[in-house]
Amino acid sequence: MLARIFGVEGRAILEVGAGNGYFAPLLLRRFSGQRPARVVISDQSQTQLDIAQAEFRAEGVEYLRLDVRDAYPFPDATFDLILAIMLFNELTATEMRAALGEARRALTPSGQLLMAVTHPDFVHALGRKDALTDFGHGLAAMPGAEGLRLPVSRRPKQVYLDALRERGFSAEAEDIFADERTRHERPGLKLPRDTPLALVLDCRAVS
Repeated sequence: MLARIFGVEGRAILEVGAGNGYFAPLLLRRFSGQRPARVVISDQSQTQLDIAQAEFRAEGVEYLRLDVRDAYPFPDATFDLILAIMLFNELTATEMRAALGEARRALTPSGQLLMAVTHPDFVHALGRKDALTDFGHGLAAMPGAEGLRLPVSRRPKQVYLDALRERGFSAEAEDIFADERTRHERPGLKLPRDTPLALVLDCRAVS
């Protein structure tokens, strides 16, 4: 993800579904000599936002409670960069399309949406191992750390790409594979080495 961001100087940045808020401060440290115009970290959970401010607070950052299934509370063309890490794979197809439409509206004409989702091949492999619990509406729960069950979509890669195109984006897709450290720390991921864990979509607004 970080390798696809080429600077923050003068850019307005929004992170949606930020969870505990670790990523945006990491990005700011990477470009510590640069000064963004604005940084907003958002999540639907106030508890997560409280953790973000307590554990990963960064100077000058705004923290906002925002559910991406609702309209974004920003004018058109507010942000140059929108980040969404492991968020859109938790939404139904209808919710995802609505959220992508709002992201497109909130981006500047040359804006970038950078998103990561659980890779469909990984989800499919878990399903073949009977490691998923169906929620309905195309969603399931996958095993996470400390016994947690994490929501995930069963949708194929092409559905993401089609939804992005319909909402006015071009997208470059990259498969992300587990490194040896991840495999060691998460022994439950006993899947073939050629199964990608995540899909990164680098999306650009188009006219």
